[in-house]
Amino acid sequence: MKIAVLSDIHGNLPALTAVADHIAGWQPDQVVVNGDIVNRGPLSRPCWQFVQERQTSDGWLATRGNHEDYVAAHARALPNPADPLFQINYLSYWTFQQLNGEVETLANLPDSLTLAGPNGSQVRICHASLRGNRDGIWPFTSDEAVREQIGGREDTAQGAAGTAVFVTGHIHQSFIRRVGDTLVVNAGSAGQHCYGETRATYAQLTWHKGVWRAEIVYVPYDMARTEQDFHESGYLAEAGAVARLIFHEWRLATPILYDWIRQYQSGVLTGEVTLETAVSTFLSQI
Repeated sequence: MKIAVLSDIHGNLPALTAVADHIAGWQPDQVVVNGDIVNRGPLSRPCWQFVQERQTSDGWLATRGNHEDYVAAHARALPNPADPLFQINYLSYWTFQQLNGEVETLANLPDSLTLAGPNGSQVRICHASLRGNRDGIWPFTSDEAVREQIGGREDTAQGAAGTAVFVTGHIHQSFIRRVGDTLVVNAGSAGQHCYGETRATYAQLTWHKGVWRAEIVYVPYDMARTEQDFHESGYLAEAGAVARLIFHEWRLATPILYDWIRQYQSGVLTGEVTLETAVSTFLSQI
């Protein structure tokens, strides 16, 4: 049995198609897209349409990530352009507009999926953790904490009960580690890997001789085409000041957004500095 899991596409169509082509060559029994299909990147609607087409034609499955939640939330509230927090988060509203407000299917994606292995063992797939789709599991997270994230306190002795493999994403950093009896796999990012790795990644899970094994696969893609998409889609011109931070994060393959948040967000929210000035000043220093 073979399962491919890709995560965190973030509107990067060239990366998605490159990963999909590699997966097709590997010929898995099941493909799962583990959340964050949309937002952050320039082509959320084509990426979501691509995934929907593969759900129909090839039986792909998908979970809901935190960025699906961010975008879908705009269907439930009217925008307030004067609100500094709305201005900071304007990118998700721009994505909502690119999707023509058609986000009901995104909002109804499941939090997690469970697949059965040949021996009845469980492969559980969740965007971040069972505690929430923003609750990331890191390579350095303690085993005790991971056990709670993948199964709850009652399972701390041996990981999630019955779960042979737990696949996560969210943090854009791939890893494979064992916690108790559970193989924990982060598939990395198929669209915005940001820890020095510019290639797209996905995870291959293989049942072989009675044991689940995992491998992270690195897939080069046409980054020049993606950069062109950032410009031609209107993303850089229309999606707000914070969108420029995300673009530079993608281009540099380095996380910078949270440094900006730590240094400038409170000042923007209190009106001490404008959002445009805060972003421009920050970018001039990197």
